[in-house]
Amino acid sequence: MSIDAPTIITFIATLALFVACVIIHYEGLHAFACWDAFKWKIPRVRIAILICGQFILHFIEICIFAAGLILLVEYFGYGALVNVVCDADPRFNLTTFADYVYYSSFAYTTLGIGEIIPIGPVRFLTGMEAVGGLLLITWSASFTYIEMRRYWGRA
Repeated sequence: MSIDAPTIITFIATLALFVACVIIHYEGLHAFACWDAFKWKIPRVRIAILICGQFILHFIEICIFAAGLILLVEYFGYGALVNVVCDADPRFNLTTFADYVYYSSFAYTTLGIGEIIPIGPVRFLTGMEAVGGLLLITWSASFTYIEMRRYWGRA
C-alpha cells in the first residue's frame, strides 16, 4: 500500500471514527455511572440494563464504522469490500447499509469470518476497527465487572 492521498484520507477517517466511538462509549458509560434513577434499581436489574445499554453502545459504534466504510468505498472509491464466497452472484454484493453493518460487526468483534475481504486503503480501516472494537469491548467488560463487584451478593 503506497502512501498516497486515498491512504492518508483513510488514515484520517479511521482516526476520526475511532475518536468518535471512544467519546460515545465514554459518555455512555459515564451516563450509566451517574444516572441517579439507575442507582436505585435492584442490582440484578441494574446489571441487565447495563448490559443492554452496552449492547446498544457497541451497535452504534459498529454503525459508525459501517458509515465510514460506505463513505470511503461507495463515495470516494478508496477500495472495495469483496464477497469472496458469492462474488459471482450479484445478490450477495455489499449494497445496503445493513450489509456494511454486517461486515463491520465482524471486524469490530475481531471475528473476521473471511467471506468478505477489504481491498485497497479500506484495509487499514478494517484492521483498526478490530483493534478499536477489542479495546471498547474490554472497556465494557471492565466496567461491568466493577459494577458487579459493587453489588455482588446483595440481591
